[in-house]
Amino acid sequence: MRRRWVQVLGVLGSAALIQATWIPMGIPDPGRPNLVFLVVATAAFLAPLEEGLKWALAGGLLLDLFSGGPMGHSALALMAMVPLAHGLSRPVFRGRLFMPALVAAAGTLLMEGVRGILLMVLQYPVDWNAALRQVMLPEALWNTVGMLLLYPLFRALRPRPERPVLRS
Repeated sequence: MRRRWVQVLGVLGSAALIQATWIPMGIPDPGRPNLVFLVVATAAFLAPLEEGLKWALAGGLLLDLFSGGPMGHSALALMAMVPLAHGLSRPVFRGRLFMPALVAAAGTLLMEGVRGILLMVLQYPVDWNAALRQVMLPEALWNTVGMLLLYPLFRALRPRPERPVLRS
């Protein structure tokens, strides 16, 4: 169990570091993919709710640590998205790419909306019209495309429970 969380923190730490350093240099505005969001959303879609919340907390804190923003606001925004991802993760949809793409699009808008509200509570000015046009919608598009690429990989790596052997 301990080794698994070391791996989780390694994946989230790498995603947060790339998100805070290379993504801003390599992808021009408006909007950019959010690697931590993609990892957390995929984990929340495939894992139990409690595990998804743990991924969101760890990923958000790591993202805030590397990005220099107010500590904890990304974690809270990611944690708000986890119930949506988990709620849309019915077993019948896990083999289809439509639901993870919907989770990426709707989850991005929810996460960025919560982040904007938290920034307003902390007395940061937020221009919702500009945020929607220049950040939220382009990021939702990037994240949807990213989810279409990342979800099959995470699904293949996820350990599957063994099926019981039926005897007649």
